[in-house]
Amino acid sequence: MNRFLRITGATLFFALIIFGVFVAFNHEKAARLYATMTLFDKDKVVHNFSHMDEMFLTKPVRRSGPVFKFGHAPAALPESFPYKGQTIDTGEFLARRATTALLVVKDDNIAFEKYYLGTGENDLRISWSMAKSFTVALFGIYVERGLIDIDAPVEKYLPEMKGSGYEGVPVRAVLAMSSGVKWNEDYGDFYSDINRMGRILAVGGSLDEFTTTLTREKPPGQEFHYVSMDTHVLAMIVRRVTGKSLIELAEQHIWSNIGMESDAEWITDSTGTAFALGGLNMRTRDYARFGRLYLKGGNWNGKQIIPEAWVKLSTTPSYAHNKPGPDKFGYGFQWWIAPDARPGEFLAVGVYGQFIYINQPEHIVIVKNSADLNFMDKIGSKFESISFFRAITDRLH
Repeated sequence: MNRFLRITGATLFFALIIFGVFVAFNHEKAARLYATMTLFDKDKVVHNFSHMDEMFLTKPVRRSGPVFKFGHAPAALPESFPYKGQTIDTGEFLARRATTALLVVKDDNIAFEKYYLGTGENDLRISWSMAKSFTVALFGIYVERGLIDIDAPVEKYLPEMKGSGYEGVPVRAVLAMSSGVKWNEDYGDFYSDINRMGRILAVGGSLDEFTTTLTREKPPGQEFHYVSMDTHVLAMIVRRVTGKSLIELAEQHIWSNIGMESDAEWITDSTGTAFALGGLNMRTRDYARFGRLYLKGGNWNGKQIIPEAWVKLSTTPSYAHNKPGPDKFGYGFQWWIAPDARPGEFLAVGVYGQFIYINQPEHIVIVKNSADLNFMDKIGSKFESISFFRAITDRLH
């Protein structure tokens, strides 16, 4: 019996040593995996959404040049707004949607700016899918320069996509989330594609390689199906034709030209490749500066940063099935178009309640950051938020 206990004890001792060595050499991966698993915990989510660099690999996007400063013309928010036949109290809405920041800019003046739930003006807030709109802005520059033909198949630029779901898919269909690639974006499903992708960010791996494993579900260009990895494919193309990283391109074209007040942080995979479809972390006012760039048709104080024709094309549905309707959001090239869209009205959207709302005729940009774990509820977060943004616009008219 004593010999058995000695052997068992020795085995346990050596097992603990091996486990300790494993943890020591994989501490960073283990920490990122734990961060991924607890990212949306109710008591942590607000903090996490402003401190993603503590949990994931990131690289800085460096600002340069003079800071563009908005003026100030304070105005009150509407006390309530109509939605689906009801009157919604603004304060209740902002609290229920776990709003962390709200910024309203009218005619280059800040009409309203407030931070909530213990967050502050200097927090770098996660973009989630609003990053898609930044990626497509950079993409459009090289379409205009003739380096990318959006009617060419993906494999013209990415030969490694031969045999994948992206083979034969026109770049235009990828831009419009109509690639036909099979994809499950259910955040509540542990085995969904979006969560498999998230584990690559947590424990290591290549997002580029992951795209080559995806398969075809439907013919391209026939149906809207939100495939977040479509945006990564776009980033791969623009990286390939320029020979530069997405972060280098962002610094060259955006962060050095539009008066950003702070460096951003962009989440990367373990190879250092930017998480193009959702990994930007920025101050709220810098989101508004990017919104102003699109408000002005890609022009920044006389300098054309993003081609004006590309701004128009990317905020207009390129397929009939992507047109908005009375109860349906439309989609352009990585930008959303609201139901019954007003002229010059479009928005960038990220999960959990991230918005950059733009109304060109009214010269309005609204940024809303949130940690809304109920964004998929039956009330309809996107629809309700649009009603709120329009109420603000109408009040400031």
